[in-house]
Amino acid sequence: MIKNNKYLKFLLAFIVFFFSFLEGSDFFERKFEININGNLLLLILCFLFVIGLVYTYVEVRSDTKEKKEKKEQKEINKTNNYSLYLNIGLSLVTIILFYFYYNKGEDNKNILEEVLPSIHEAYEKGNINYVYNKTKILLEKHPENSVVQSYFDKVTTSVNIYSSPDSLKLYFKFPNDTTNNWIFIGNTPLENIKIPQKWVDLKFVRSNKEYFARSHPYYLNDNDNLFILPKEDVEEDKDFKLFLGRNIRLKFPGIDHLPNIKIDPFLISKNEVTNIQYQQFVNDRGYTSPQYWDFPITIDGETYTFENTVVKFVGEFGKAGPANWSFSKYPKGQDQFPVTGISWFEARAYSRYMGMSLPNAYQWSHAANMGSSSRFVPKSNFSKNQLNPVGDIETNNYNGIYDIAGNVREWVINVSDESNINRAILGGCFLDDDYFFNDYYGQNAFERSVGNGMRLLKNLESNDKLVSKSNDPVYIQTRDFYSLPKVSEDVFSIFKSQFAEYNTDLSDNTFDLEINEVYGVKRYEIPSVDGSEIFPGYIFYNSKFEPPYKPIIFFPGSNAIHLTNTDIMIKNNLEYFNYLLEAGYAVVHPIYTSTYEREDELKSDYPEKTKKYKDHVITWGKEFKKTIDYIENRKDLDINSLSFYGVSWGGYMANTLLALDQRVKAAVLNVAGFCFQETYKEIEPYLYTPRIKCPVIMLNGKYDVFFPLESSQKPMFELLGTNKEDKKHYVYTSGHYVPRKKLISEHLLWLEKYLK
Repeated sequence: MIKNNKYLKFLLAFIVFFFSFLEGSDFFERKFEININGNLLLLILCFLFVIGLVYTYVEVRSDTKEKKEKKEQKEINKTNNYSLYLNIGLSLVTIILFYFYYNKGEDNKNILEEVLPSIHEAYEKGNINYVYNKTKILLEKHPENSVVQSYFDKVTTSVNIYSSPDSLKLYFKFPNDTTNNWIFIGNTPLENIKIPQKWVDLKFVRSNKEYFARSHPYYLNDNDNLFILPKEDVEEDKDFKLFLGRNIRLKFPGIDHLPNIKIDPFLISKNEVTNIQYQQFVNDRGYTSPQYWDFPITIDGETYTFENTVVKFVGEFGKAGPANWSFSKYPKGQDQFPVTGISWFEARAYSRYMGMSLPNAYQWSHAANMGSSSRFVPKSNFSKNQLNPVGDIETNNYNGIYDIAGNVREWVINVSDESNINRAILGGCFLDDDYFFNDYYGQNAFERSVGNGMRLLKNLESNDKLVSKSNDPVYIQTRDFYSLPKVSEDVFSIFKSQFAEYNTDLSDNTFDLEINEVYGVKRYEIPSVDGSEIFPGYIFYNSKFEPPYKPIIFFPGSNAIHLTNTDIMIKNNLEYFNYLLEAGYAVVHPIYTSTYEREDELKSDYPEKTKKYKDHVITWGKEFKKTIDYIENRKDLDINSLSFYGVSWGGYMANTLLALDQRVKAAVLNVAGFCFQETYKEIEPYLYTPRIKCPVIMLNGKYDVFFPLESSQKPMFELLGTNKEDKKHYVYTSGHYVPRKKLISEHLLWLEKYLK
């Protein structure tokens, strides 16, 4: 039947030709990077199909002969009927193929011409929600589309998420998604899953009971990726917020280097304890009930008993109660104001009376959501000279906790310094400046200032060992950088000599990387400072400008220690540096020891008093100087227009690096400051800062949790040895970041001013 059926032969041959033609065009498109109009190809194929069909029809008609014998005619008719059905079927298949590929072409055209521009615009505006949602849907239909995939990769990162118990269904959504669109991720444990690079709400489901948490990829990749559910189901109410157990780190500057500690699930009050609530404790003779109090207690050799201590906790006219109460009554009309004027001991007694506890520093900082402080601190009650009633909607943080910043300071359990008489009291109060929110602060446990209040917490099925560990004393050594001992120029010259000797061989291997069609990327490899290995780096530039380029030597943030994938770094840098490349600058990014592909035993950027850390600082200084030597040796880079750009860790390291080499003509520091952790004196950054002479601009956030404004940023800026007229410090209403538009504007203006 096939042998004598010309229609069938034509259709089969055309289908083979159809696919071969499309595959061939796809090969040429990829091989020679030419853009072929897919819809035009389909129209050409359709035209050829019609011509071929007509030609075959004419051929068949000309070959048709009348059969004389009836029997033979019947057999032919029968055969022709089968052929007709088969021909019709294959013709329909061919038409469907045309329709499918035409629609596919139209769909791809729609993606390229309509959807991708909107995705790009949203990405430029930082609208991660839109980019993620759009690209995820498109990739389900078009998993082969590399452009869509690239935008998806730009706004997502890989994380691991674990739970206790495991095998829980896990969903996520964006915090501001009012449609309640929960996206299913999978069943825990989950590894190397892609989630957006921003705060996300997580939902764990156990036997139809839902538990919620909020997190960010930064913390998920900082060992805070275990979520512990209560052993038995717990219902939240209007007064308390449930937090799942976590493996968390303190976020306060100066103690943020301490290791993560596992805490169990807990409930914390959404509001501070009010006057009317505390009144019940007073009325129930709480001040005469020793079972609620921590006495007797011995502090610094002195024993405080219940009888001789609680009698001192009185208000006006000598009656029991907070310091600002009269005759054991709170001020009239202030039922819903937070109780204030109480000591740590009174706060502890009230919490026991309620069958609860005070938070510890780990629980409090976790509930406070300090990483997003710039979102709610500006609206909180600071520097107002008056208390506000609790529960102001403007003051709630991402976790739905009210007034945790400002209004009243809140006592927590932990001893705050080695004196053993001070206890941590956190969040700042209405009398304080708003930057107090980010500080770990302590007061005498007997202090009854008008700004001192409390918040309640209830531990759930707590492991005593875990609770006691997070309740342990948490000491912070504050440093007054203005009054720390200085060193003479002779001594400093000895310190500086540590960085003097290194391998000066600049012989290199350079490779052009085909990463981006707009910008150029070169990888160079030179001998390391000790000559034992290669010391690689990357040069990012814009080829539409003629060399020599004005070079910018870059020092990255601490993510460089944790991110080992250099390819991701390159892609991120091309996005991050685009405004510099568009202005004709070239960015030189050395791969310093311990970063990216050169990872080693150092896993943190926090200073410490160890030989390992000291050796690394000296190595980084030598690598910085050798990179400048290399820049000076290249004809396509203008050493006389060299500037420095440091971000976060790089901003901190600038204190040391910029004092080592005078060839840097200007510096831009994005979120920089001093760290509070001590290290060996010969590498202490504050001793190097006054020796910096180049023009420096510092760009910072007012609510930076790593480099506080008053105690870290300002001392660094004021200690800079740069002439007063050649240094600037701009502070924005942000956290540990600078608004990108401000960064771009100030960075370019600074370089234009000082790089002639």
